[in-house]
Amino acid sequence: MRRKRSILQIFENSIKSKEGKCNFTKRYITHYYNIPLKIKKHDLPSVIKYFSHKPNGKHNYVTNMITQKNRKSFLFFFFLYNKYFFGKQEQIRKMNYHEEMNKINIKNDGNRKIYMYPKNDIHEEDGDHKNDVEINQKRNEQNCKSFNDEKNENARDPNKILYLINPRGFCKGVSRAIETVEECLKLFKPPIYVKHKIVHNDIVCKKLEKEGAIFIEDLNDVPDGHILIYSAHGISPQIREIAKKKKLIEIDATCPLVNKVHVYVQMKAKENYDIILIGYKNHVEVIGTYNEAPHCTHIVENVNDVDKLNFPLNKKLFYVTQTTLSMDDCALIVQKLKNKFPHIETIPSGSICYATTNRQTALNKICTKCDLTIVVGSSSSSNAKKLVYSSQIRNVPAVLLNTVHDLDQQILKNVNKIALTSAASTPEQETQKFVNLLTNPPFNYTLQNFDGAHENVPKWKLPKNLLHMIKEREK
Repeated sequence: MRRKRSILQIFENSIKSKEGKCNFTKRYITHYYNIPLKIKKHDLPSVIKYFSHKPNGKHNYVTNMITQKNRKSFLFFFFLYNKYFFGKQEQIRKMNYHEEMNKINIKNDGNRKIYMYPKNDIHEEDGDHKNDVEINQKRNEQNCKSFNDEKNENARDPNKILYLINPRGFCKGVSRAIETVEECLKLFKPPIYVKHKIVHNDIVCKKLEKEGAIFIEDLNDVPDGHILIYSAHGISPQIREIAKKKKLIEIDATCPLVNKVHVYVQMKAKENYDIILIGYKNHVEVIGTYNEAPHCTHIVENVNDVDKLNFPLNKKLFYVTQTTLSMDDCALIVQKLKNKFPHIETIPSGSICYATTNRQTALNKICTKCDLTIVVGSSSSSNAKKLVYSSQIRNVPAVLLNTVHDLDQQILKNVNKIALTSAASTPEQETQKFVNLLTNPPFNYTLQNFDGAHENVPKWKLPKNLLHMIKEREK
């Protein structure tokens, strides 16, 4: 078997061949098909130097490669280079190509003259071509001028900064819930029924609906014996009882952090505690938690609700919160509870989700330096609205936008610094659409990443019964 050779070695051998002719494509294809060629990334930057840094004259490989005979070699190399170094594609296409072509207008090859046109095909003619040379030089000047104009037009304004905040986007509970639905759609034929929207994001839900998911609120809409997935927000025991009567195959995609709150409420209710649940009574997560022990659970939505609570001095009290609350509001309510009931207890690790805490903390660190905060997320998302609220209470204007098409460009007038973040249920590609819009003409904001909090993402597995089904299907 022939010895493996890198791209650089093949290229070096080809350029050392007779009269400087380059057989790069032929050699590469030969070796590619005859031996398992391993492409080394560190070779490619060295190879490109042969195109950019050789002096004019007999061995100028830029010129040799762009003859009509070897045009395929040139195009093939650039395809190969761009494939593995796509980040430098614009640099190679604009900078190296135009600058080198301006230096190498004409190559003498015997009685023939080859004229280099950066934006046109190569022309080969005989005889005196003085007029053609002048035309070619003017054309090159125009190309460089248009390139410089384009570069100036696309130049970033250093005074206009877009802060892309980290962490942002999907939390582990959301990604786990979405993956649960996707795996069920692969395992079973659509439709797959989901109790409530799997996450509070319209784009995610519409995508899953197209694939065969059906989001329902009433279990009577689910045929007996069918598969039913519970959303990430949790479910009440009463719903589970109805599902068992209908003999539904239950797959629980409840976020483990929400499930932790449910477990504590059940446990403390059995120990004769009164439970104080801080959250919004109409939110699906709060409804599920409340129904774990409705006889001893009291919902508190704001500071004023604390004044309405009255318990005997010896009554054992325990408080939990909705996982997606604003840290600012929650802190005020908790402080008032502790002042009124000093003996009140809570979950040692807290109830608010790590993702909610980290996203709000990161935003709070940078938003006061900005003129505007943009939160990417759905209006139905509680944690998205709390991100907007966190910015607004610090006297920084904030908007909640579901898609890039919702952006009113008028609000960007006289705005030099923008804080951009996204809710825990927002896909990253939606956030990147805002980045692409704001960092390109006509806005030309300079992108800066801002790391506002360190996030340790938990490693949660899919629901156990779903994993078991997947293993059974693989056998």
